[in-house]
Amino acid sequence: MVRLTATDVARRFSSVMNQVDAGEEIEIVRNGVPIAELRPATGRRTISAQRWRELLASAPAVDDDFASDVTRARAQVGPPDSAWPS
Repeated sequence: MVRLTATDVARRFSSVMNQVDAGEEIEIVRNGVPIAELRPATGRRTISAQRWRELLASAPAVDDDFASDVTRARAQVGPPDSAWPS
């Protein structure tokens, strides 16, 4: 496990996140005392762009009733109560 000061993590945040994304575990210390640990999220599922394209290509074709199904579903749900927050 890599050990970094809180200051180093703050200064190199993007780089540290890349290390974690690559599987590295990082212990964060302040005044030599461990205060936190960063590790990759569990259960995370990512796929490559190529794999996403393959999945889309292998999906079944949309049938002729799809547009009317979407219109009917939207009518049942109704419009949102308010605009999305910006």
